[in-house]
Amino acid sequence: MASDSTDTLFGFILFILFLALLGYAAGGIGSSSSGTGTTSGTSQSLPPLAGSSVSSCTGTLKQDEPDTSTSPPSLNLKVYTDPADPGRKCATATREPAVAGTVKVTLAYTADKTQMVSNTGDQTASVQVNGTDNFCVSAVAEIIGTGVKVTIPKVVEPCTMVPARQPASPVPGFPARSDHKEVEEGY
Repeated sequence: MASDSTDTLFGFILFILFLALLGYAAGGIGSSSSGTGTTSGTSQSLPPLAGSSVSSCTGTLKQDEPDTSTSPPSLNLKVYTDPADPGRKCATATREPAVAGTVKVTLAYTADKTQMVSNTGDQTASVQVNGTDNFCVSAVAEIIGTGVKVTIPKVVEPCTMVPARQPASPVPGFPARSDHKEVEEGY
């Protein structure tokens, strides 16, 4: 026969487990973005966008977009990819010599504009990013202060907006169960 204190303790333990399960389930529902480009909750974050300014771009020309707001075009944006490294993308912005102003070129993840690499120059500016693989990258060129802007929303298509979701573990702190017995047991 179980005593009243044993019944109470058992009930208390079940209640705590229920609360823990509710907390775990509620923690996987929300998703918020921070300024660093990482996300929490159910969405996967993009890898950090690594890049730098370069003197010029090399590789295969993927897109060549002139400014359509002026005639003749005062700004041109060219985007290149590296055939040997699909994660490397490069953009060059060039303004016409007769137009005054500073040129700015930016490459950023299409799904996370907080992760960007920019460069400015008097007539030409180039920037290169690495490690983007098949993720969607946007390119923007502008002449600062004039409103003249050229945008390429997706440098290479098809592309992926965010990484594929990994199967979630049913228990926090433990890896998801594998279908491979050898992997599970560490052989």
